[in-house]
Amino acid sequence: MPVFSSKKKSDEYCCKIFTMDAELQFTVEATAKGHTLFSLVCQTIGLREHWYFGLKFLDKITNEWTWLQMNKTILSQPLHILSNTILSKRPDSPNTSDNFKPHLLRSPPTSASNSTLSLPSSLSSGGQQYPKGTLELYFVVKFYPEDITNELIQDITRHLFYLQVKQDILNMDIYCPPDTAAHLASLALQAKFSDYDQIISSSEPFNLESEALLPLSCFQKIELSRTDWFDRIIALWRTHASLTRDESEMAYLKHAQDLDMFGLSFFEISKMQGGNKSNTLSQQQSDQPSIAAELWLGIDSLGIRFYKKNKLRPEVFFSWCDIKSVTAHDKKVILNMAGDKHATFAFYSAKSSVSKEILDLATGNHELYMRRRREESIEIQQMRYFEEQQKKEKLRIFARERQLRLQAEKERDEIERKFIEYQQQMKEIHDTLLKYQEAAELLARKAHISSEEARLQAEKAIEIETQLERCKYEMNRNEEEKRLYARQISECEQIISTLVNDSVKNAAYYSCRSGESSFLSSTIEQRRNEAEELKLEVAKWRVAEAAAREKLLSITQLNQSIAVSTAAQHAQHNLAQSSPRTISPPPYRPMHRVQEPNPNDERAYLIEKQSKQAQLALQLQDLKNVIQSKTIEGQKTQLDMDYEQNLAVGDNKYSTIQKASSGTASKRMAMLQDL
Repeated sequence: MPVFSSKKKSDEYCCKIFTMDAELQFTVEATAKGHTLFSLVCQTIGLREHWYFGLKFLDKITNEWTWLQMNKTILSQPLHILSNTILSKRPDSPNTSDNFKPHLLRSPPTSASNSTLSLPSSLSSGGQQYPKGTLELYFVVKFYPEDITNELIQDITRHLFYLQVKQDILNMDIYCPPDTAAHLASLALQAKFSDYDQIISSSEPFNLESEALLPLSCFQKIELSRTDWFDRIIALWRTHASLTRDESEMAYLKHAQDLDMFGLSFFEISKMQGGNKSNTLSQQQSDQPSIAAELWLGIDSLGIRFYKKNKLRPEVFFSWCDIKSVTAHDKKVILNMAGDKHATFAFYSAKSSVSKEILDLATGNHELYMRRRREESIEIQQMRYFEEQQKKEKLRIFARERQLRLQAEKERDEIERKFIEYQQQMKEIHDTLLKYQEAAELLARKAHISSEEARLQAEKAIEIETQLERCKYEMNRNEEEKRLYARQISECEQIISTLVNDSVKNAAYYSCRSGESSFLSSTIEQRRNEAEELKLEVAKWRVAEAAAREKLLSITQLNQSIAVSTAAQHAQHNLAQSSPRTISPPPYRPMHRVQEPNPNDERAYLIEKQSKQAQLALQLQDLKNVIQSKTIEGQKTQLDMDYEQNLAVGDNKYSTIQKASSGTASKRMAMLQDL
């Protein structure tokens, strides 16, 4: 922040100058005139189009905001001199509300001023110490051009205009419809933060709640929450991508200058009956004028307008080429029309200071109006040439940056494509790895099951071998028993044959003996019974031998089948372990996106711009429909109703001016007298 200061002397004063985005401090002599301080400000901020601006201060006598006179000394004008070391809010300010912003007003403030924004923190922070005797002034726009696009040359001039107009709209000094206010808010965000996607992708903190975007009336008369407003503004903001700060501010000013109250300074006046010069003079000699209906006077770069009921529709409009001169006497202001020296119109303002301000604004706007219609001066031509060269250089740099940006975007897209391919490949590898893990787990489970089965088979084999040994032992024992039985049978048979032979041999002997016949028959019978029992026992042992043979044969066959199956299973298990089945991963197939032929960059840029404009138009139309459905009827102001009335008949700022300026100056004068 530039500070021009030196050691404080008794004949020097410290001047605190507040611009729209900076704070300047100068030390000036007591005899310095207004244009000296004004020149210091312009030189400090690098402003050459100084004719649009002025210094405003709070009149300590009338307690009103007044323009600093350039041809008078600073101390001869009724400025407040701060006697305290701490610059704080004055108790005698016209409006004591916290939202009051004196440097934003073009016309005298009223007690019903509504505001939504406060001063920047650097300008409004309390407890700031300044030297004793500090003068406080505000550097603001005083005169507006007819066409901002072609007349404003310097970037600093456009930036200061942008800040002034934005604050006037947010403070509701300029009436702005809600949909247009949302559109302008999106341009303001683009000018301050650049592209929305870059802000979101960056790591810097971003809080939209702290930004003043809309006038307070938008929240009062429309049933939309702040979140809904912000969402719609962000959607509009995204359509302004790739706009630079200068382009965004210029687009903001282009839309703002189409507003009905743009560049207008309004004053309440009371009409007196006028006509020719003699009538005017007779009315001037009278103490009290004949008061008619209240009117509003609007002064801008095109001329003077008169309003009656609808503040957005002028009843009569006089271009500066229709006005010969403007004079002011105390509260009385007289318009002298060109072409007819008797065509005059007089009216009265509320205070003499208001009349002086009307005269000052009328004189300055008329001078600029005539200057624009003359050949441009050497200074303007040099400024235009210098700015054109700078603009060409900026365009060249911007084209280069845009080319680099497009190239970077292509590289980013290529990197993103490769990243997506790598992600896909990693996903495939991950899926394959999962399949391998599942297969390994499955093989591990199968191996565990096979080992358990092998263990069980081994246990069964051992058990079978044990049974086989037992069967062999039983078979050997049965063989021995068989041989024993066979031996016993043969012995019994020999005994029987011996007994039979003995019985036959001795039968004769025993038969001759009568006494021994009965004993012999009983003995023979006993021997026969024993022989039969032995035969039965032999038959039983033979049956037991046959059963033992069959049992041994079945056990042998069972052991052979179990051994064969166990050997087959072991062979299969060994084969599976020696050569396991593997799952081969899918072959690598890189994903190649088909590259379409790129058109010319300029053509692509224009097509993208047209698509954004179409998208913006659709979003604005949707926002208008939502606003119409959500508007609270009881909260509408007179300006809202005036705007809807103009919109219903299809009028705008320029059509109303054309209608108000139709006819000759005499007819318009007669219309003005009839109001």
